[in-house]
Amino acid sequence: MKTIKTIPVYNRKGQRITSITEKEAGYIDHSKIDDKFFIVENDFLVIKSRFFRQEHLVKNTTFYIYKENVHYKRKENISYKKVLFILESPHHNEFDYENNFISKKPLFGNFELFTNGFQKLMKQINSVDLAYEVTLYIPVPFQNSLHYLFRRNIKEQTKFNFWLYGWWDLKYHKEFQEFLEYRKFDYYINSSTRTYKTLISQKLSKLITTEYQVHHPNSSFWRREVPKFAIKKIVHLDDSHALFNQ
Repeated sequence: MKTIKTIPVYNRKGQRITSITEKEAGYIDHSKIDDKFFIVENDFLVIKSRFFRQEHLVKNTTFYIYKENVHYKRKENISYKKVLFILESPHHNEFDYENNFISKKPLFGNFELFTNGFQKLMKQINSVDLAYEVTLYIPVPFQNSLHYLFRRNIKEQTKFNFWLYGWWDLKYHKEFQEFLEYRKFDYYINSSTRTYKTLISQKLSKLITTEYQVHHPNSSFWRREVPKFAIKKIVHLDDSHALFNQ
């Protein structure tokens, strides 16, 4: 039997928000700890509230794709289909480590790859449209990988537990629901990675009828000469709840 020891990670109120393994704790370079954001002791780690400030959150963004061109203002006399493209959390490349850890844009560094593949994706979804208003939405907009502290990848379970803290405790799931109720789209595309896909899909199922699931744009599948999106069309039958609405 293999035993893995973990070290608790708290917020400033003493609430446990995730845990890291002893191996992960060994990745930390104590000479480079940013004490504005972290308290690191041998037996515990504290993430300060400043870590979650607005300037450290990757904001949702909307842009327009017409044929193969990307623009940031709606053009007149063009009919756009609205697409919500969901990414579970920011990648570490979406932060400027040398400039006080401030956030950049969603898919920073991979944006061109995404836009190049987007039209191919929509054709496989069977859309014949040429113009799209695309909103990149990040339900949990902080760096749940803690890459700023470790400077390397860590266990998926560690990241997921930290993501759940944002989703439930910081109530980002509620913010996501309010966004879905307020904004309507022609296509809802869930591109979150496997660990997060089900929770996001469960939220979508309560508010929309049709969801498309695809590989995350940072995956190698988007980089192939012929991209592999692994599209799944999920039909959420809203009328299945009709008995409770009578």
